[in-house]
Amino acid sequence: MMKSLLLSLKTAPFSLLIGLLMAASTTMLPSCMAPFDAMGTENVNSIATKLPALMGKATEAYTKHEAEVTSLTSDLDKAVSHAASMKKNKEVAESWRLLQTDLVAPFLARWKDKGKLDKDFIKEATTQVTKSLDAIKRAEMAKKK
Repeated sequence: MMKSLLLSLKTAPFSLLIGLLMAASTTMLPSCMAPFDAMGTENVNSIATKLPALMGKATEAYTKHEAEVTSLTSDLDKAVSHAASMKKNKEVAESWRLLQTDLVAPFLARWKDKGKLDKDFIKEATTQVTKSLDAIKRAEMAKKK
């Protein structure tokens, strides 16, 4: 079970990639960094609260939470688009994209496909999502105010 979980999330390569991207984005020279972005900070704080809470509900039927999934997916789409639209924000934008495509989308697709998910799977997936969101938050907070 755990082995298939790790393989389905592709955790090791993804974690390494996120770590490298976040290290690069937080160690760049200030002149190469995007200026402080209140909307980016608001996006990460909002999604960091809502997403793990929703993922925790995956032990219940997907259909019961479909409206929440749709709303959160829309919020995540907006956050990804916003990050990509900002100048000098390539690394943060890529981190948002990876979060969306490599962690959140597969989790939600699996939940929808299976109807309900196992607690251990949810715990591991939520841990990976939380780490990614924390890295994005650190990168946003490191921007010059």
